[in-house]
Amino acid sequence: MKRFGLYIIILLGSLLTVGCCKDDDELPPPEPTIQPRAEMERTVIVYMAGDNSLGDASSYNAIPKDTAEMVLGKAMIPEDVNFIIFVDDRQHKPAIYELSQKGGMQLWKQYNEELCTSDSQTMLNVLREIEQYFPARHYGITFWSHASGWAPTRMSTRLKTFGQDLDRGTTDGPLEMEIPVLRSVLAQLPKFDYIFFDACFMQCIEVAYELKDVTDYMVGSPAEIPGPGAPYNKIIEPLCKGDAKGIVMGYSSGYPSGIYSGVLLSCIDCSKLNDLAQATGQLLTPLYMGRKDLGTYGFQVYCDSYSRDRKSKYPYYFDMRTTMNRLLSYDEEAYVKWMEHYNQAVPLRIHSTPSYDGQVRWYANFCTQSVILDPECYGGVSMFVPLTIYEGYGWNEDFQKTSWYKAAGWEATGW
Repeated sequence: MKRFGLYIIILLGSLLTVGCCKDDDELPPPEPTIQPRAEMERTVIVYMAGDNSLGDASSYNAIPKDTAEMVLGKAMIPEDVNFIIFVDDRQHKPAIYELSQKGGMQLWKQYNEELCTSDSQTMLNVLREIEQYFPARHYGITFWSHASGWAPTRMSTRLKTFGQDLDRGTTDGPLEMEIPVLRSVLAQLPKFDYIFFDACFMQCIEVAYELKDVTDYMVGSPAEIPGPGAPYNKIIEPLCKGDAKGIVMGYSSGYPSGIYSGVLLSCIDCSKLNDLAQATGQLLTPLYMGRKDLGTYGFQVYCDSYSRDRKSKYPYYFDMRTTMNRLLSYDEEAYVKWMEHYNQAVPLRIHSTPSYDGQVRWYANFCTQSVILDPECYGGVSMFVPLTIYEGYGWNEDFQKTSWYKAAGWEATGW
């Protein structure tokens, strides 16, 4: 009887166990708890907004090429640096990867839904999550996508400054992000050592001034960049060290290359921009007072698509140093003093080596002008100049919304 009673106890226990397992199988498995990493020296973030032609397999998909370059340079990632890549392309759901010297490229998070990478809340959520789980004493960020500097395009009703997302998720969601919105996102995060724009037209004084309080340095090009963008295997080390000038030098070392004739780049020290704005305003205000239009003779143009059938797309982008040189041709002393401020604010600007005919070129796809007319005066940063020919296109009015417009004295001129 004792043995029979023992069998009954075992049988009942087994039935209870089976019943419990069945109930558990009907419940979703618990998600693994992800613990934040220990604080590192630096977290490097690459924000690849490629849900557009840059990440489309049917055209030129630059994402696999650039991430392969990052993997190629992984040996340069120190142990005390987090190298985090957020990727959104046309073929896959967005994901976050971690790249390290020992582990290579590893998936850290796969999103279950599409995201609009040019939406401010989406960007803030992604960057906050990276900051939370990969804390560091210093941060640097690369923004990778299409862009048009401070100026919205006029090809359609859509605007574009930074980023382009063709899979919005909603019919009325934003496709592109304007610079004041980008600033508002970044202002909610720790200040960055540098912001590197691997995107066209972003190295303009209007963008830099808008972002001056959220980063120490800004790196980018005042013109179009080549399709392949940065050679990431050559800039991994300066990205990890927070070396803004090193990013410029490493990027430039990859060009000319094949059909890509060259690239224009510079580094801006944002702590010097208030002084530059004051010095610039003191000179520009009397010249343009009363809404004068002084023309653009001798100005270096980074995009002249306005003069073609593309006139509804971009305004002119003028080289800042060359423009001030031409405007102050009557007063060399004033120009020399202004250059003292400019050299402090733009400590490094570089262009590719002259081509076979002795001219300095950069690669341009949409804009016909791609020659530096006066290399001695090259400044590496663009600026906007209000013009009467822009009346009716909205660019003069859009310019009035920039922080630079007031800081550099344009408001007093009547433009």
